[in-house]
Amino acid sequence: MITIVRRCLTMRVWITLGSAGLAVISLVLVTRLFMAPELPTLRMSAGPDGTRRHAVTTYLCEQAAHHGLAIDLVPAEGTEECLKLLQAGKLDAAVVSSGVKVPDDDEIMVLGATQLEAVHFLIRGDMASDRPFPDIIRGKRVNLGERGTTEWLLAREFLKFARLTPSSAAGPGDVIAMELGKDELHAMARAILQADATQRDALVAEMPDCLIVLASMPSMVVQSLVEATDYRVVPLPATRAFLLDTLQDSSARTTIIEREFLEPHTIPARSYFAQSSYPETDCETIGVRLLVVARRDVPARAVWPFMKTLFEGEFARRILPRSPRDLATPFAIHPEAEAYFDRDKPLAIAAVAAWASNGLSFFGAFSAGALSLYGLLRRRKNRKPADYYAEIRSIEQIAGGANLDAALPSHPGELTSYLHERLVVLRRDLIEDICNGHIKGDQVVANILSLISDARRTTPMLSGQAVDLRARLMRDDMATKHAA
Repeated sequence: MITIVRRCLTMRVWITLGSAGLAVISLVLVTRLFMAPELPTLRMSAGPDGTRRHAVTTYLCEQAAHHGLAIDLVPAEGTEECLKLLQAGKLDAAVVSSGVKVPDDDEIMVLGATQLEAVHFLIRGDMASDRPFPDIIRGKRVNLGERGTTEWLLAREFLKFARLTPSSAAGPGDVIAMELGKDELHAMARAILQADATQRDALVAEMPDCLIVLASMPSMVVQSLVEATDYRVVPLPATRAFLLDTLQDSSARTTIIEREFLEPHTIPARSYFAQSSYPETDCETIGVRLLVVARRDVPARAVWPFMKTLFEGEFARRILPRSPRDLATPFAIHPEAEAYFDRDKPLAIAAVAAWASNGLSFFGAFSAGALSLYGLLRRRKNRKPADYYAEIRSIEQIAGGANLDAALPSHPGELTSYLHERLVVLRRDLIEDICNGHIKGDQVVANILSLISDARRTTPMLSGQAVDLRARLMRDDMATKHAA
């Protein structure tokens, strides 16, 4: 009897404990069901406040909230500071200018691309003439933009390309450098428009003689400057030559502009209105693509709603973003962005691919080893654009008389044939890299082809025997265009 009672009590205890456990589990499930999950939060920047890119990014943040993503948008001085904050882990994402590179940026990856900003080149009306560009602005006050911004970096590149130096603590330079930001220029233009006749001339005299403004079209800053003063929007001199000069040191330990990632652009005629409309004709200039980048370690639960905001819904209809797969950018594509772009692949295909991968793993390893051995035996390797630029520079130095290798042929005729053969091999390698997808971007391919042609045409040692290889090089040109 006692044993039976003990068994009954034990069963009651277990039933009570089980009921309590089920109650706790039910309570947890109900709590999760009715409590709103915490939204992931991204720390993001789009440069200084008051710019169009900052306004577009603010709109992006508002739309992201509808996809379950909170974005904390903070201002920064410009692209350079945004990239450095990403490196330091103080930002998760940013909108930056393509072509700006900081050292050790391997952890920064691209998610997408938005609008194309145009470089606006403005000069006073009394400075407009047919004289060479360096002579027009020599000794004048040139506004480079706020320090650290993309236009500040570009302005210094333009001056360097024109063989002009800005004033600094080291000396007066060829031009008087000013570093006014867009908000300062806009405020000065408003002050001129609101001033009376006696103050207007004094305020106009304080304005720079020449300005370089990087902004999406139509730019409110450029419009206010054209209305307030006698500035004219003129074509950027030697735009194509500037874009083709892509031999910058990509391994530099300072922030640089990589020109191969810039794009030719046009400011349409009469884009800005004042007493007259400017520019009077279509204005050739340079475009800088805006990239949305993020750190590699940003989790998928934040990247996926961000990608949906960027490429789906109202933001995508208004801004028309572009996939990073369609552009050449300084950054690799984020793995979660790759997964987002591949989201529409059929599940059956993915399952079959997984089964095949597991079943044929040995064959895959063997094939990979065989291909690696084959590539080693042929001594072939995938080249980057910088490798092609370095090879062309080496050929030009050898043709100019620099003895970079004791094993080079000493006879002039043999050396000429040797250099011609290196150019031909370089073009064939370019064709293979284009076909294999290792070299992307029409502008990058065009730059490499132009540099190869310039090396053959402008180097005396090579141009003297170009006729003998004309048919051979024409066939290579046709093959290269077909591959591109």
